[in-house]
Amino acid sequence: MTTVGFIGAGKVTQALMKGLLSSGAVTPSRIYASSRTEDSLQKLKVFGVNTCLDNLWTVKNSNITVLAIKPLAFPKVLNDIAPAVGPNNIILSVAAGVTIDSIQQRLPHHAKVVRAMLNTAVQIRDGAICYTTGRNIVESDQELVHRFFSSVGLTLESEEKHLDAVVGLSGSAPAYFYLILEALSDAGVRHGLSRDVATRHASQAMLGSARMVLESGRHPGELKDEVCSPGGVTINAIYSMEKAGVRAAMMDAVDACIKRNYELARLND
Repeated sequence: MTTVGFIGAGKVTQALMKGLLSSGAVTPSRIYASSRTEDSLQKLKVFGVNTCLDNLWTVKNSNITVLAIKPLAFPKVLNDIAPAVGPNNIILSVAAGVTIDSIQQRLPHHAKVVRAMLNTAVQIRDGAICYTTGRNIVESDQELVHRFFSSVGLTLESEEKHLDAVVGLSGSAPAYFYLILEALSDAGVRHGLSRDVATRHASQAMLGSARMVLESGRHPGELKDEVCSPGGVTINAIYSMEKAGVRAAMMDAVDACIKRNYELARLND
């Protein structure tokens, strides 16, 4: 059975760990986690996993080691764990702006490296994950990684050059959608609904709309048009949104996220 290691105890680690455990893909006894301080590890001990302050210990005990650390921490952490990385260890980075090449340069030549982008919805097994593999990954490794991520959400493989776009699109998207949901909820409250009712209705509407796109395979614009009756209330709302520049604002937000991702990549290099 697969053993999984986590280096870093932040929100991404907690989200992914929660999703993996709830899926049954791995048990607490087969998860090993390390971080710089005991205080940070306290957040992980509630899951019943094995914890330690030694990153080498994590790598030695894991088939897959997830690097969930800040981009600027990579050089030191990679140098520290390099002696423990064997030919069967898969090193899996979930950090924005850190390329496979920059990771492989600091690890032994035989190192198997995977880079992935995911979002926090993995904690409820409804995440969006995109990954790409390094030079030493063979078919069985790729299948293992795909199963690993598929247990916590929609998983797609891609070329590395597309991962920056994924960061701005689905990686950070939960924050965009929470902002939109908050605004819709505010609108409901403004017109007399309770906060709970407004938030639940807006959330369900967004969830149902997303499912319609995924399950029907139809273009969002086509589905939008079905809701907009000629001269009706919805097309008036759409006109107001277009006049306010909502479409351009969303595209600009993705661009800004991708631009920052490039900046982080340069800092890491």
